[in-house]
Amino acid sequence: MSPRTIVIGDLHGCYDEALELLDKVGATSSDRVIFAGDLVDRGPRRRECVELAMRHEAVLGNHEEAHLQQRRRPDERLLPDHLETRRALEPEHYDWMARLPHYLRLPEHDAVVVHAGMLPDLPVEAQNPYHLLHAQCIQPPATKSYWPSKAPEGFTFWTHHWKGPERVIFGHTVFDRPLVTEHAVGIDTGCVYGRSLTAVVLPSWELVSVPARKTYRGGKEVARFPVHGDVCVYS
Repeated sequence: MSPRTIVIGDLHGCYDEALELLDKVGATSSDRVIFAGDLVDRGPRRRECVELAMRHEAVLGNHEEAHLQQRRRPDERLLPDHLETRRALEPEHYDWMARLPHYLRLPEHDAVVVHAGMLPDLPVEAQNPYHLLHAQCIQPPATKSYWPSKAPEGFTFWTHHWKGPERVIFGHTVFDRPLVTEHAVGIDTGCVYGRSLTAVVLPSWELVSVPARKTYRGGKEVARFPVHGDVCVYS
């Protein structure tokens, strides 16, 4: 079998599910495995998730970005969840996170992996890092981005506006099931919230998921906001 590229959505400490998903897709040493960011916070096995990604590849997520920004902040000024992550990590983990790219191009698949999203009509190299890490609902040409639950009238999810040329594989936004459009594939299906962990396997673009073993963190079942047809984001 030819080597594949396996891109996995936000882990947030869900290490056991990550191993189960890799086993389910039959990952081998010849496959390329990429994590779409947000390895840490919220879930139970944060250090293990970072060390798993260190053996493969990853793009920077907004949670890794936050920890890098807070690296010198005193413990008492951290959120409890961030303090738990800090206590799980060592300096070498932070040094590795500091080297993570904001995107990974997959030219052989006409694809690019980012954590969150892209503004239209700009190559990934010209994107503002803020949007690569945070983009959700936008109204081009304005560059402001909003959570779906807080988006003003007229703002729509960034995938409505992105027309390629690459197909963007992304995490960050928690969907009730993977979001699949012509030019984008969203694979954060909320494992840490008791839903599932999802991978997209290239070149077939097959979607593979495993269920969460438990609900590690509540708070994503309050309201549903359609982003594409009946695919909804939990907010």
